[in-house]
Amino acid sequence: MTPPRRVITAVLLCTVLAAAVLVVGAHPASAHADFLSSSPPPYAMWNVVPSSVSVTVSEAVQPGSETITVTNLTGARVDDGVTQIAPTDPDTFSVGLIGGLGPSVYTVTWVAVSADDGHFTAGTFYFMVTYRDGRLPGQFPQTGALVFNQPISPLDIALEGAGFVGFAAAFGSVLLVALLWAPLGSSLEPADRARPAEGFRALLRFARWGTLAFTVAAAGLWIENLVRLPPTDAGGLVDSTFLLARALEVAVGIALVVLTSRVLARVGPAEAFGELPWEFLPAIFAGFAAILLEVAASHTASEPAWWPLGPIADAVHLYGAALWVGGLLAILRARPWLREPTPPSFARDLLAAFSRFAFLGVLLVVSAGALLALILVGTVNGLIGTTYGWIVLAKSSLLAPILALGAWNRRTLHREAAGEKPEPRALEHLARNVRLEAILGAVVLVLAGLLVTVNPASAPVPLNPSFLQETTNEGVHGILQVNPYPTLPGGYYFQLELYYAANGTPFFGGGNATLTLTAPGASAAGAPVPLDGPHDNHYFTPQAVALDLPGTWDVAANVHGPTGALVVLSYTLPLHS
Repeated sequence: MTPPRRVITAVLLCTVLAAAVLVVGAHPASAHADFLSSSPPPYAMWNVVPSSVSVTVSEAVQPGSETITVTNLTGARVDDGVTQIAPTDPDTFSVGLIGGLGPSVYTVTWVAVSADDGHFTAGTFYFMVTYRDGRLPGQFPQTGALVFNQPISPLDIALEGAGFVGFAAAFGSVLLVALLWAPLGSSLEPADRARPAEGFRALLRFARWGTLAFTVAAAGLWIENLVRLPPTDAGGLVDSTFLLARALEVAVGIALVVLTSRVLARVGPAEAFGELPWEFLPAIFAGFAAILLEVAASHTASEPAWWPLGPIADAVHLYGAALWVGGLLAILRARPWLREPTPPSFARDLLAAFSRFAFLGVLLVVSAGALLALILVGTVNGLIGTTYGWIVLAKSSLLAPILALGAWNRRTLHREAAGEKPEPRALEHLARNVRLEAILGAVVLVLAGLLVTVNPASAPVPLNPSFLQETTNEGVHGILQVNPYPTLPGGYYFQLELYYAANGTPFFGGGNATLTLTAPGASAAGAPVPLDGPHDNHYFTPQAVALDLPGTWDVAANVHGPTGALVVLSYTLPLHS
């Protein structure tokens, strides 16, 4: 083996291993850096000023993209302007607050770009610092906490779609030549090899063009991300899984172009059906490396509970698409070399073999696609009630006519192989069906590119903590907890814990306690709600309490102390979506 051959093979083998490490080591993601939680949480009402504000999202944050700004009621910034990713948790970033802050309603605006898929996400939420006596410095805005995902970019869709179609055409052509075209051509008599040999070279040229499309698309996505977030040093060129995967995809694409060009330069029509050129083995390695890199740069590593089924299913799905749709595109390109004067037996045997080849691809696409739909869509509501779900339905609906055309083609080929007289113009219809199949398959790949840019229906729900609020009166410190976190009108459970304010020891010996709730805008309080207790220093509502109006509720906890004296602890409960 010549030195260049060893070098190219070694480099591509290392690329496959690097891609596998990226997939295995990638942070289990969920597509886009979705908001999970914050400190303070949205609509929190604290009686102390926090020293910092942090946001936790569902994916690792690309360094340099993280920003948190905090403003008060007048719109003045109160953060120190230095947002940092937590050193032990790449999903969390925070900003410090300046000293001397007091009661106010604070607005938090955050921005992040996912290190896993390169997508932009931003959001806004509010928290409040109350006066020590429980008075409110203002009211929360009624708009609710907002999250903004990256708008669907036509450029992203075009690049992703071109990348998928280009890769399928390139890898499908390489596999078709290596596994079917060359072996069948070798069995021909030397006098019959001229036209199939021309087709051999035409498929390699087609693979090279597909590889160029894949490489340009990967480079475009890489450059687009760098333009949005210019790196501060050389390490910033590959400082995220997304950037590193795209850069390696460009390298793999260039290697594929070199390999196909070498074969075209070395193999003429006379040599096409000799020993298969050594370049095909590293080319196949490169194809698998590209699949693994695409998985590493995508968001199919969905829920951590599904790890590693998500990336495995995605890799199988992409390989099946290359076998099936990529093979169809290659057959479409090779049609001129399947007609006369090409030996009819070669064309018939090739199409029959490809029919089995494509059937395997269909099985892989459908089975892996079903698992991906379960992971990324999750529910019927996610399928019919989200943009992502509708795109999945559109993509799936195209499978029916493609499968029907494939079945008709298989039936035609089987009848001819069995010696039956084919229907009039059946072979002409078969060629037309292959063309239509290939076009529909390419549309499916473009829709796959669109799916990559849209947030999946199974995006994680924010991890709202229990609502906690503290207040002190008559020497008693009370902590009120509400579950679930108050958002929409509905039923909620209340818990109350009591401590002596002087030394923090539990407040034992209390008597009966009730909650009195005043609805937003109401002039009078509602009927007292009995609390179950005391259980040492703990009280709770045995049944959910109905809060039927949005807005800020006043809550008074009325507790009888050991001497029978009544202690009233006042709280405010915001009920916003």
